[in-house]
Amino acid sequence: MNRGNKLLDYVKLLDSSIQVGGFTHSFGMDAHIAEGTIRNAEDLESFMRCQLHPSIVRLEGMAIKGIYTAADHNDAWRTALIDKLVHVQRTPVNLREHASTMGKRLIKLAHALHPWIDFSHLEQTLAKYESVGCLSTVHAWINHHLEIPVEEAVLGYLHSAMSACITEASKAIPLHTDTIQDLLVRLAADLEHEWHTVSASAADGLVQPTSTSMKTLFPSFHMLGAGLHAYRA
Repeated sequence: MNRGNKLLDYVKLLDSSIQVGGFTHSFGMDAHIAEGTIRNAEDLESFMRCQLHPSIVRLEGMAIKGIYTAADHNDAWRTALIDKLVHVQRTPVNLREHASTMGKRLIKLAHALHPWIDFSHLEQTLAKYESVGCLSTVHAWINHHLEIPVEEAVLGYLHSAMSACITEASKAIPLHTDTIQDLLVRLAADLEHEWHTVSASAADGLVQPTSTSMKTLFPSFHMLGAGLHAYRA
Protein backbone atom coordinates (compact mmCIF):
# COMPACT_ATOMS: atom_id res chain seq x y z
CA MET A 1 0.00 0.00 0.00
CA ASN A 2 1.46 3.39 -0.97
CA ARG A 3 1.95 6.19 1.55
CA GLY A 4 -0.90 8.26 0.14
CA ASN A 5 -3.42 5.48 0.68
CA LYS A 6 -2.08 4.76 4.16
CA LEU A 7 -2.40 8.41 5.11
CA LEU A 8 -5.93 8.55 3.67
CA ASP A 9 -6.90 5.52 5.75
CA TYR A 10 -5.36 6.94 8.90
CA VAL A 11 -6.92 10.39 8.73
CA LYS A 12 -10.32 8.72 8.93
CA LEU A 13 -9.53 8.35 12.63
CA LEU A 14 -9.12 12.12 12.92
CA ASP A 15 -12.62 12.80 11.59
CA SER A 16 -14.50 14.96 14.07
CA SER A 17 -17.55 12.70 13.76
CA ILE A 18 -15.61 9.97 15.59
CA GLN A 19 -15.18 10.39 19.34
CA VAL A 20 -11.44 9.77 19.10
CA GLY A 21 -10.89 12.14 16.20
CA GLY A 22 -13.18 14.71 17.74
CA PHE A 23 -10.68 15.56 20.49
CA THR A 24 -13.49 15.74 23.02
CA HIS A 25 -11.18 17.49 25.49
CA SER A 26 -11.58 21.18 24.64
CA PHE A 27 -8.35 22.46 26.22
CA GLY A 28 -10.35 24.63 28.64
CA MET A 29 -12.39 26.35 25.94
CA ASP A 30 -15.71 25.10 27.30
CA ALA A 31 -15.00 26.66 30.69
CA HIS A 32 -14.32 30.05 29.07
CA ILE A 33 -17.59 29.81 27.15
CA ALA A 34 -19.49 28.91 30.32
CA GLU A 35 -17.89 31.85 32.16
CA GLY A 36 -18.78 34.23 29.35
CA THR A 37 -15.20 35.16 28.43
CA ILE A 38 -15.71 33.64 24.96
CA ARG A 39 -18.90 35.16 23.53
CA ASN A 40 -18.23 35.72 19.84
CA ALA A 41 -15.87 34.99 16.95
CA GLU A 42 -13.34 37.60 18.08
CA ASP A 43 -13.13 36.11 21.59
CA LEU A 44 -12.78 32.62 20.14
CA GLU A 45 -10.02 33.65 17.75
CA SER A 46 -8.13 35.33 20.58
CA PHE A 47 -8.41 32.19 22.74
CA MET A 48 -7.21 29.97 19.90
CA ARG A 49 -4.21 32.16 19.05
CA CYS A 50 -3.13 33.03 22.59
CA GLN A 51 -3.96 29.85 24.51
CA LEU A 52 -4.83 26.84 22.38
CA HIS A 53 -2.17 27.11 19.68
CA PRO A 54 0.83 27.67 22.00
CA SER A 55 -0.39 24.86 24.25
CA ILE A 56 -0.91 22.14 21.65
CA VAL A 57 2.17 23.09 19.62
CA ARG A 58 4.60 23.10 22.53
CA LEU A 59 3.13 20.07 24.26
CA GLU A 60 1.44 17.69 21.82
CA GLY A 61 3.29 18.88 18.71
CA MET A 62 6.74 18.54 20.25
CA ALA A 63 5.71 15.26 21.90
CA ILE A 64 4.81 13.78 18.51
CA LYS A 65 8.18 14.86 17.17
CA GLY A 66 9.86 13.30 20.20
CA ILE A 67 8.01 10.00 19.78
CA TYR A 68 9.26 9.82 16.20
CA THR A 69 12.85 10.18 17.42
CA ALA A 70 12.31 7.54 20.09
CA ALA A 71 10.74 5.14 17.58
CA ASP A 72 13.64 5.68 15.15
CA HIS A 73 15.98 4.40 17.86
CA ASN A 74 13.68 1.75 19.36
CA ASP A 75 13.83 3.68 22.63
CA ALA A 76 10.86 2.39 24.62
CA TRP A 77 11.88 4.22 27.80
CA ARG A 78 11.94 7.56 25.99
CA THR A 79 8.53 6.85 24.43
CA ALA A 80 7.08 6.12 27.87
CA LEU A 81 8.66 9.18 29.47
CA ILE A 82 7.34 11.55 26.80
CA ASP A 83 3.91 9.98 27.20
CA LYS A 84 3.99 10.54 30.97
CA LEU A 85 5.16 14.13 30.56
CA VAL A 86 2.25 14.88 28.25
CA HIS A 87 -0.09 13.22 30.72
CA VAL A 88 0.98 15.27 33.75
CA GLN A 89 1.08 18.53 31.79
CA ARG A 90 -2.46 18.16 30.46
CA THR A 91 -4.42 19.67 33.34
CA PRO A 92 -6.93 19.61 34.97
CA VAL A 93 -7.32 15.95 35.84
CA ASN A 94 -10.42 15.39 33.71
CA LEU A 95 -8.43 16.41 30.61
CA ARG A 96 -5.76 13.84 31.47
CA GLU A 97 -8.37 11.12 31.74
CA HIS A 98 -9.89 12.14 28.40
CA ALA A 99 -6.47 11.95 26.73
CA SER A 100 -5.81 8.50 28.16
CA THR A 101 -9.24 7.17 27.22
CA MET A 102 -8.99 8.44 23.66
CA GLY A 103 -5.51 7.00 23.28
CA LYS A 104 -6.82 3.56 24.17
CA ARG A 105 -9.74 3.95 21.77
CA LEU A 106 -7.38 5.00 19.01
CA ILE A 107 -5.29 1.85 19.52
CA LYS A 108 -8.44 -0.27 19.32
CA LEU A 109 -9.65 1.45 16.14
CA ALA A 110 -6.21 1.32 14.54
CA HIS A 111 -6.04 -2.43 15.24
CA ALA A 112 -9.06 -2.85 12.97
CA LEU A 113 -7.96 -0.33 10.35
CA HIS A 114 -4.33 -1.49 10.12
CA PRO A 115 -4.28 -5.20 11.00
CA TRP A 116 -0.78 -5.61 9.52
CA ILE A 117 0.74 -3.37 12.22
CA ASP A 118 2.02 -5.19 15.31
CA PHE A 119 0.78 -3.09 18.22
CA SER A 120 2.24 -5.44 20.83
CA HIS A 121 5.45 -3.40 21.14
CA LEU A 122 3.53 -0.22 21.97
CA GLU A 123 1.19 -2.02 24.35
CA GLN A 124 4.11 -3.74 26.09
CA THR A 125 5.92 -0.41 26.45
CA LEU A 126 2.88 1.23 28.03
CA ALA A 127 2.42 -1.72 30.39
CA LYS A 128 6.10 -2.07 31.32
CA TYR A 129 6.56 1.58 32.25
CA GLU A 130 3.00 2.08 33.50
CA SER A 131 2.34 4.74 30.87
CA VAL A 132 -1.16 5.86 29.95
CA GLY A 133 -0.97 6.04 26.15
CA CYS A 134 -2.05 9.63 25.50
CA LEU A 135 -3.78 10.44 22.24
CA SER A 136 -0.80 12.36 20.84
CA THR A 137 1.59 9.53 21.75
CA VAL A 138 -0.51 6.86 20.08
CA HIS A 139 -1.11 9.12 17.08
CA ALA A 140 2.64 9.59 16.64
CA TRP A 141 3.45 5.88 17.05
CA ILE A 142 0.86 4.82 14.45
CA ASN A 143 1.95 7.47 11.95
CA HIS A 144 5.59 6.46 12.37
CA HIS A 145 4.72 2.85 11.57
CA LEU A 146 2.74 4.01 8.55
CA GLU A 147 5.88 5.86 7.41
CA ILE A 148 4.07 9.19 7.42
CA PRO A 149 6.59 12.10 7.61
CA VAL A 150 6.72 13.67 11.04
CA GLU A 151 5.62 17.09 9.76
CA GLU A 152 2.44 15.58 8.30
CA ALA A 153 1.78 13.67 11.52
CA VAL A 154 2.17 16.79 13.65
CA LEU A 155 0.15 19.12 11.44
CA GLY A 156 -2.60 16.52 10.98
CA TYR A 157 -3.00 16.27 14.74
CA LEU A 158 -2.83 20.02 15.34
CA HIS A 159 -5.29 20.91 12.59
CA SER A 160 -7.75 18.27 13.76
CA ALA A 161 -7.62 19.57 17.34
CA MET A 162 -8.09 23.16 16.16
CA SER A 163 -10.98 22.27 13.85
CA ALA A 164 -12.70 20.22 16.54
CA CYS A 165 -12.53 23.09 19.03
CA ILE A 166 -14.05 25.54 16.55
CA THR A 167 -16.81 23.06 15.75
CA GLU A 168 -17.59 22.59 19.45
CA ALA A 169 -17.53 26.34 20.06
CA SER A 170 -20.01 26.92 17.22
CA LYS A 171 -22.53 24.80 19.11
CA ALA A 172 -22.47 27.15 22.09
CA ILE A 173 -21.98 30.61 20.59
CA PRO A 174 -23.62 32.06 17.45
CA LEU A 175 -21.22 31.69 14.52
CA HIS A 176 -22.28 32.06 10.90
CA THR A 177 -21.01 29.42 8.48
CA ASP A 178 -18.94 31.99 6.60
CA THR A 179 -17.45 33.19 9.87
CA ILE A 180 -16.43 29.64 10.78
CA GLN A 181 -14.77 29.15 7.40
CA ASP A 182 -12.90 32.44 7.72
CA LEU A 183 -11.75 31.45 11.20
CA LEU A 184 -10.53 28.08 9.97
CA VAL A 185 -8.46 29.67 7.22
CA ARG A 186 -6.88 32.34 9.43
CA LEU A 187 -6.27 30.06 12.37
CA ALA A 188 -4.82 27.30 10.20
CA ALA A 189 -2.19 29.73 8.92
CA ASP A 190 -1.50 30.93 12.48
CA LEU A 191 -1.22 27.38 13.79
CA GLU A 192 1.23 26.33 11.08
CA HIS A 193 3.32 29.46 11.70
CA GLU A 194 3.37 28.69 15.42
CA TRP A 195 4.50 25.11 14.77
CA HIS A 196 7.21 26.01 12.27
CA THR A 197 8.57 28.67 14.62
CA VAL A 198 8.71 26.35 17.62
CA SER A 199 9.98 23.38 15.62
CA ALA A 200 12.75 25.42 14.00
CA SER A 201 13.90 26.80 17.35
CA ALA A 202 14.20 23.24 18.65
CA ALA A 203 15.62 21.70 15.47
CA ASP A 204 18.66 20.23 17.20
CA GLY A 205 17.04 19.41 20.50
CA LEU A 206 15.73 15.90 19.77
CA VAL A 207 18.64 14.28 17.96
CA GLN A 208 20.36 12.59 20.89
CA PRO A 209 18.36 9.45 21.71
CA THR A 210 20.47 8.51 24.72
CA SER A 211 19.99 11.78 26.56
CA THR A 212 17.53 11.77 29.46
CA SER A 213 17.39 15.53 29.87
CA MET A 214 13.91 17.04 30.00
CA LYS A 215 15.20 19.91 27.88
CA THR A 216 16.15 17.55 25.04
CA LEU A 217 12.68 16.03 25.10
CA PHE A 218 10.87 19.37 25.01
CA PRO A 219 13.51 22.03 24.30
CA SER A 220 10.98 24.83 23.81
CA PHE A 221 8.61 23.85 26.59
CA HIS A 222 9.05 24.94 30.22
CA MET A 223 8.42 21.73 32.14
CA LEU A 224 6.85 21.80 35.57
CA GLY A 225 9.33 20.42 38.08
CA ALA A 226 6.87 19.15 40.68
CA GLY A 227 5.82 15.57 40.19
CA LEU A 228 8.23 14.62 37.42
CA HIS A 229 10.23 12.24 39.60
CA ALA A 230 7.04 10.41 40.51
CA TYR A 231 6.27 9.96 36.83
CA ARG A 232 9.78 8.94 35.81
CA ALA A 233 9.61 5.76 33.74
